[in-house]
Amino acid sequence: MKILTINAGSSSLKFQVIDSETEKVLIKGHYDEIGRPTGIRTITTREKQIEKLVFKNHEKTISDVLELLISKKIVNDLSEINTVAHRIVHGGEKYQDTLELTEKNIKELNKLSFLAPLHNPINIKCIKILKKMIPKIKHFGVFDTAFHSTLSKEVFLYGLPIELYEKFKIRKYGFHGTSHKYVSSETARLMKKPIEKLKIITCHLGNGQSICAVKNGISIDTSMGFTPLEGLPMGTRSGSFDPEIVLFLLKKGYSKKNIKSMINKKSGLLGVSKISSDMREIYAKYLKKDKSAELTINLLANRILKIIGSYVAEMNGVDAIVFTAGLGESAFYIREKVLEKLEYLDLKLDIKKNRNNETLITTNESKVKAFVIPTNEELQMMRDVLDVV
Repeated sequence: MKILTINAGSSSLKFQVIDSETEKVLIKGHYDEIGRPTGIRTITTREKQIEKLVFKNHEKTISDVLELLISKKIVNDLSEINTVAHRIVHGGEKYQDTLELTEKNIKELNKLSFLAPLHNPINIKCIKILKKMIPKIKHFGVFDTAFHSTLSKEVFLYGLPIELYEKFKIRKYGFHGTSHKYVSSETARLMKKPIEKLKIITCHLGNGQSICAVKNGISIDTSMGFTPLEGLPMGTRSGSFDPEIVLFLLKKGYSKKNIKSMINKKSGLLGVSKISSDMREIYAKYLKKDKSAELTINLLANRILKIIGSYVAEMNGVDAIVFTAGLGESAFYIREKVLEKLEYLDLKLDIKKNRNNETLITTNESKVKAFVIPTNEELQMMRDVLDVV
C-alpha cells in the first residue's frame, strides 16, 4: 500500500508517501510561506531540491503535491494512492482514536474548531480539498491530542470551578501526541523491552515544545494544556505563567489583542533573549558571552528540568528520558544542562556522545538511559491508520 500523509499548518504543508509494507518513504515535501511572496518548496526523493516557489493557497499547494507524485513517477495514476492520512490538531474529547473521515464527522470536527482556531480549520479545509481531488479512496484523521486521551481526571482538570469543564470542556488536552507516541515506541525498541513495562519521559523541543510522561505505553501527563500555550517557554510562546498577570496588564492599558499577540508571538525564547526565536542564533550569542543568551538558555533548561522532575515523581521512577524535534535533537548544550542535574537518578551522561548527538547519550553504567531520537510523525500517522484499516 502507498499511503499519503498530509500535515497542514496555517501557512505550511508537509507530506510524505510511504510504502506501508517496507515503511520506506518514497517522497516527502515541505511547503513554507504558503500565500506569501517568500514561498519555499523542499522536495526529497533520492536528492533534496529546494526551490523558491509561490503558492497562492493550500488548494494550489495540494494540486502541486499530486502533480509531483505523477511527474516524479511515485505513482503512474493517483488511484495507486491507497489511503490518505490527515493530521488534525484537536479532536477534543469526542475523537480519541484515528478514524475514517466521512461527511458526517467532518461536520462534527468543524464544531471543535473553537478549541484550535489556528489549526483545525485549515486541517479540515485540506481534507475537503483532497477528498474532492481524489474522492475514490479512504481518508483518515489522526489526532494530535489522541495520545493524551488516557490522562486521568485529576491530571487533566484545572483548579477552576468544575462547571467550566462541564459547560465549555475547559481542561488539559495536550499536543504533539503523534511525536510522543512515536519516540516512546522507538525508545522501547532500542531498549529491547516491552513498552508496557517502561517509564519514559519524552521531550519534544522545537519551536513548539512539550514534555510527556509515558508509563506502560500510555500518556499519563503532558506539559501542554487547554491550548499549546501552556508548559515550557517556546520559540515565541510564553509557556505557563501566573494568569493574574493578564488582568494586571489589562489594568495597565494593554488590550486583549495586544496581550494575545504578546504571549503567542513575542514571548518565549524571543521575548526573554530579545535576540531570536531560533535557539541556534541564541547559542551563537551565548558562545560570545552574551548575558541575555545565557539567561535564555538557563531559563529553558530550568523549566525542562522541573517538568522532568515532576514526572519522575508522578511515575514513581523513570527508565529513559528522550529528546526529539529540532532543538531536542541538536541542542546538546540544553540536554547537558538538564541531564547533569539528574545524577541522583543514577543517570550518567556521556559528554562526548551527547555533543555528537548520538542516539544513546548516557554511559553503559547509567541506570537511567537518555536518548536522542529524530521524530517521525508521518510514519506514526501511517501506523495509526494501518491499525484501523
